[in-house]
Amino acid sequence: MWFSSSSSPIKIRSKTFYKQLKRITQQLSTALLFAASALIVILFSSGVSIATYPKVNYQGTYDCAIVLGAAVDVSKPTPVFEARLKHGIDLYHRNIVRNLIFTGGLGDGDHLSEGETGAIYAANNGISQNKIFFEQQSKTTPQNLIEAQKVMAKNNLNTAIIVSDHFHLQRSFMVAHWLGIKAGTSATPYSRYRSWKTKFPFLLREVYFSIQFKLFHW
Repeated sequence: MWFSSSSSPIKIRSKTFYKQLKRITQQLSTALLFAASALIVILFSSGVSIATYPKVNYQGTYDCAIVLGAAVDVSKPTPVFEARLKHGIDLYHRNIVRNLIFTGGLGDGDHLSEGETGAIYAANNGISQNKIFFEQQSKTTPQNLIEAQKVMAKNNLNTAIIVSDHFHLQRSFMVAHWLGIKAGTSATPYSRYRSWKTKFPFLLREVYFSIQFKLFHW
């Protein structure tokens, strides 16, 4: 007895398999497209939030300014770091803060830590030694603020303005809030990040580290 090829059990199973495979492939493609779209939305919204965060976000006076560390050129501040230092000193001279805390550890090949470099810079710019504090253990923004919080507790300082570059402020405030620091923020007007050629890579970096902190608190 002969069977038509169209009714062969093998071919029927083969067609069923390919239909299932096609459906699974389409579902997987849809899921991947949705995931990619969601990721783009998250990255874009995070970037917009960082870029539109207020440059000045404080009211009244504070016990101290926490000047977040940046690179040191052997024993002197780099232009990026100096821009932050100048603004912290400005806040002090304007009587907005009563003390200054400088943060940051020792980089490879440097003779002084970021924190100590900041302290020396402030002393050379007319700030009294008893108004200057620094730490030199930290390597990251969360560590900067953890160590600064220890300095605050030791010296009975309860409120702070965090000083850094504009795109760094939102994440810094987020970390400070998580640590329980009563803080405002202020962007240095002397920032070296002036054109989008320099600002855009900085923004991308902050998007990455902000999402990382939200997920892992580090």
